[in-house]
Amino acid sequence: MLFILSINMLFGQNTNVYKRGHVLHRISGGAVSSFYKNNPYHTTGTKSLIGYCGSYKAEIVFDKKTNLLIGIDYVSQGASFNGYYSSKGYTYLFDKTFSYRHELRMQELQLPIALKVAFKSEKDHFYSSYFFIGAGARYIHKSYAVVISDSTGITVFDGYTPMNFEYSVGSNRFNAFLHGGLGLQHNFRDSGGALFFEMTYKYGLSRIHYTGSENSNDLYIKDAHLEFTVGFRF
Repeated sequence: MLFILSINMLFGQNTNVYKRGHVLHRISGGAVSSFYKNNPYHTTGTKSLIGYCGSYKAEIVFDKKTNLLIGIDYVSQGASFNGYYSSKGYTYLFDKTFSYRHELRMQELQLPIALKVAFKSEKDHFYSSYFFIGAGARYIHKSYAVVISDSTGITVFDGYTPMNFEYSVGSNRFNAFLHGGLGLQHNFRDSGGALFFEMTYKYGLSRIHYTGSENSNDLYIKDAHLEFTVGFRF
C-alpha cells in the first residue's frame, strides 16, 4: 500500500483517470495450465496437475493506449510423473521400470512487470482488447511431494520437499521468468474501472531442481504455464 501511495505522490493526484501518472488497481484470479519437460531417461508420463493463481497489480497510465503493469502474483502449480525413488530403505535399478509415482506441487510468489498496449482507446470504447509483455522475478515459497509405489500402492513419502532452481540469484529458490499475453475488457469509461479476461503465458528462465526426500531424486525440470484469469479494475 505504501508503494502505491508513493507512486501516486510521484506522478501527482489526477482527477482525470486517463491522465498520465494516474494509478488504477487490478485484482484477478483463475486457473493455471502447466507444461513440463522432464528427463526421459529417468522419468515417464509427465503430466501437469490442475493449478490456480491470484494477482494484484497497479496499472499506471502512460497515454491513451499504453500503461505499465506492476504487482504481485500467487501461483500454485504441479506435475506428476513416474520415476525412481532412492531414499534410505528403498532399492531400485535403472531399468526403466519407473516404479514410483511422483506428484509435485509448488507455491510461488511472483513479481511481474509488463507494458500493456491497447488496440484502441479504453476511454472512447466500452470494449477494448490489448496485449502485454514483460519479465518478472519468481520465488518458490513452498514445495510438496507425494511418492507412491506402483507395485504396492503404498505412499512412501508425503510431505514438504526441497525444490529450487538450477541457476539462481542469491537464494536458490529465486529466479526469473518472461511473460506475455492477451486481454479483453469491458470499460466503465467514466470511472476508469473495467471487467477483464486475460490469457498469460509465463516461461521460466531456469530449470527446477527436484532433489526429493533425503536426496531421493536428482531431476531438472523445465517449466512454463498458461494462466486464464478474470478480474476487476478500479
